[in-house]
Amino acid sequence: MSDVKWRYVFTLKCPTCGKSPLYIAKSSFNFSKFMDMHDNCSACKEDFAVEPGFYQGAMYISYILSCALCLSLLPIYVIFNNSRDAFLDNALYYLFGCFAMLLLTAPYLTRLSRAIWLTLHIRFLKNKDY
Repeated sequence: MSDVKWRYVFTLKCPTCGKSPLYIAKSSFNFSKFMDMHDNCSACKEDFAVEPGFYQGAMYISYILSCALCLSLLPIYVIFNNSRDAFLDNALYYLFGCFAMLLLTAPYLTRLSRAIWLTLHIRFLKNKDY
């Protein structure tokens, strides 16, 4: 089994060949079509529509990525609020920062979590010898 090419995941390309895009709309902020995926890869014919409800598992990946983004803001918040009183008084700023960051990155995170879920399926489940 070959190594997973994670650059294909982050660029939202086919996890098998890396040539064809996963999504029809190029931009994550095209809200009318940002979740529309191709049914299969135009280069290697890999099936992206595995089964109905397949991408529901991507919710767990999305949750992990969202938590990681919020936790990445925590050290910055702690540096600027080094006393206990300032830390508790300014907690609302941290929550607003997390909300704003998640709001801006939600379309890309949704697409990325689907790409990760598909890559895990193709690389680790499909290639197992049963």
